[in-house]
Amino acid sequence: MKKTNLMAAAVLACALGGAALAGCSGAAEAGPVYNPGEPPLMPALHEGRFERLGANGCYGCHGSSDTAEVFLAQATPLPEDHYAGGDKASRQIDGPRAECLTCHPVAVD
Repeated sequence: MKKTNLMAAAVLACALGGAALAGCSGAAEAGPVYNPGEPPLMPALHEGRFERLGANGCYGCHGSSDTAEVFLAQATPLPEDHYAGGDKASRQIDGPRAECLTCHPVAVD
């Protein structure tokens, strides 16, 4: 009787564990989800850009420069609070804000 209960418990644990892993893998495939009021996600076409270029890669299109406020007309400019001292005239990204992926993960198509 003890062996049967032990075997049943083991089978149940494996089944529940497998279901939990399946649920987790499905959630991971779905990717980041944007919720209103949160920082916007980066478009899927930005996949790997931060890893290759770092914050300077983001700043190139979204930051303040001598020639234009943003490099690409369709790029959303960095908000004032993303600059050192909260002033875009500094043209320096505020330290912690240089880790763009922390708040702006890449969306999944």
